[in-house]
Amino acid sequence: MKYSADEMISLFKGLGITEYEAKVYLSLLSSHPASAYTISQNSGVPHSRVYDVTRRLIRREMVVSTGTKPEMFSPLSPEKVIEKLQREYLSYSEKLEIRLKEFEFQADFDPVWNLSERTAALEKAASILGEAKGTVYIGLWDAELPELRPSLLAAFQRGAQLFVLIYGEGELEFGTVYHHDTEHMAGYEELGRTLDCTVDSAWCISGTMGGPAACRVVWSQNRGLVQTIESYIKHDFYLAEITKDLGLEIESRYGKNLRKLRRKFGE
Repeated sequence: MKYSADEMISLFKGLGITEYEAKVYLSLLSSHPASAYTISQNSGVPHSRVYDVTRRLIRREMVVSTGTKPEMFSPLSPEKVIEKLQREYLSYSEKLEIRLKEFEFQADFDPVWNLSERTAALEKAASILGEAKGTVYIGLWDAELPELRPSLLAAFQRGAQLFVLIYGEGELEFGTVYHHDTEHMAGYEELGRTLDCTVDSAWCISGTMGGPAACRVVWSQNRGLVQTIESYIKHDFYLAEITKDLGLEIESRYGKNLRKLRRKFGE
């Protein structure tokens, strides 16, 4: 057997099926029809408990009873049992959802979640972008662009307004796109590539994606954090517009990629 009985019993218990019920059902899958005595021998469930357990399984529509001398038991197929459990728990969850909506609930905190793997960070970024209906602000390096392009395109096609700042040479054929020069960016050379994104002023994801330093990314719906990151990204867009209009004048005064200002403020 590919999976251990203990593992399958644990999964059954997660669905509200008791250990004895799971053991009896699994034993019947291996040998059926079977008497209470045979079930007890095969499953390890005490003989005195088998009839009680099989009656509960019959009510659950996982087992049927045939014959009386002796009474024999057979399992429903795994496909039918899974189909029934899915219907049952969908119905329960829908009813619970209706009743829970009666509560006037407001969270007293919004957790901040940490991600330490690049793949997990990209998956979460794609998931957050999948919620986009209004406006997306995102700053990312061209190394991450291919993996997030499908999610950005899907958001754009749903009608979301996209503002994209790309560090490097990557190109995007939709949305409002700016490119950020990567020269004289000592902080990035030390920490690695970054990702900053807010969606509909409700979600944010931000951090380093890896490089010289390890991946360290956070995501949250914390309103204060979302507003802070969105403001930070917007200022990059403001600067991108100003640089587009006044590039040579800014460079002559503050240096390539604002090198003089970066030095002044310790970057």
